[in-house]
Amino acid sequence: MNKFKQLKEALKNPPIERLAKIEYQSHFWNILGITLVSIILIFKGFWYIIFAFIFSVGVSYSQGMAAYKKYVMLKNAIQTDSISIENEISPTRKRGRIIEKYLNGSWVKFLSSLISVILASLIINPLKANWWQNIVLLLLILVFWVITYYFGFYYLAKRRENAKQ
Repeated sequence: MNKFKQLKEALKNPPIERLAKIEYQSHFWNILGITLVSIILIFKGFWYIIFAFIFSVGVSYSQGMAAYKKYVMLKNAIQTDSISIENEISPTRKRGRIIEKYLNGSWVKFLSSLISVILASLIINPLKANWWQNIVLLLLILVFWVITYYFGFYYLAKRRENAKQ
């Protein structure tokens, strides 16, 4: 199977727990968006929007909590250890599972984020940057994060995997 077909297959079959996580997170992002729009409208003088705000936030919250309970139930039902790394279709998910397994947890994502922010801030000073330099800074942070997490920490995880064998 070539790389394009593998990518197509990985995008076609996302894990169930990831879909449930996206669902409950979207409800909470919806709450944030409704809150921001309602605050702007209230400051503009549309005070009667408060009732619609309360109703829509309540509905989004209840749907989000129901989706979160479904996510927790699915996460408990499907153990990540039971899924073999070799049978994983998505290359990023496969690398992420290898990193989590051999480098003991999710602290690596935080460390990768910290390293990428520091490296990008050394290249572009965020306090003296123009608007376009801030966009470049965000792109640099993203690029450094991908490099440190998917290449640097993956290399360390593979070395630890080989040392254990």
